Amino acid sequence: MATDYTYLYEEYPEVISADQLYRICHISKRKAKWLLEHGYIPCEDSGKKTRRYKIRMNDVIDYLRTLEAAPDLVATPVGAFNVKRKQLNPVAQICQKEFQRFLYNIWTDEADILRISDVQVLLGYSAGTIRQWILRKELRSTRLPCGIQVTAKEWLIDFTVRYTIKNPSRLSITHRKLVEQHFCDCSQKSQLEAYPHCKLSYKKIF
Repeated sequence: MATDYTYLYEEYPEVISADQLYRICHISKRKAKWLLEHGYIPCEDSGKKTRRYKIRMNDVIDYLRTLEAAPDLVATPVGAFNVKRKQLNPVAQICQKEFQRFLYNIWTDEADILRISDVQVLLGYSAGTIRQWILRKELRSTRLPCGIQVTAKEWLIDFTVRYTIKNPSRLSITHRKLVEQHFCDCSQKSQLEAYPHCKLSYKKIF
């Protein structure tokens, strides 16, 4: 029988902090921070040193229910919290031009002008996080005459490439899937170039 988490609404406010999150989930502070930074639990990231994250209780309960009903969907990588010698993340070595070209191709049908809600769908970050990027001038934006804040697809692609290289371990699930798809496409391309005689059969399989 599924656990009834509605009692949490009585014990905690609608929006909680990271300190409250790790207590609710009975996990370490390190794991709580990791879940937030990797998009497992949506949050607003202010970038501040204190009270950095704002997490909606609805999202916490959704995470706990998923963890209980389908743990594989929110499983953390094995060894993610082991203290080992720091290794260079391969994502940080991604080819900027190739990744940029990949994003132009995969987002070819997207509008040239994008709202914050569009960026949320494309990259999987909260509206609050995106506004922080804009506020810190990391993501270029402008306002339409009607007052709506927008960014250009070209600006978003340039930002996405830079952010991927700068923050390889802090990507949302959606963002991480884009990188994985890019690596997969690069791998397939390399195989076809190495074995040109297999090109026809390869296309038939896929």
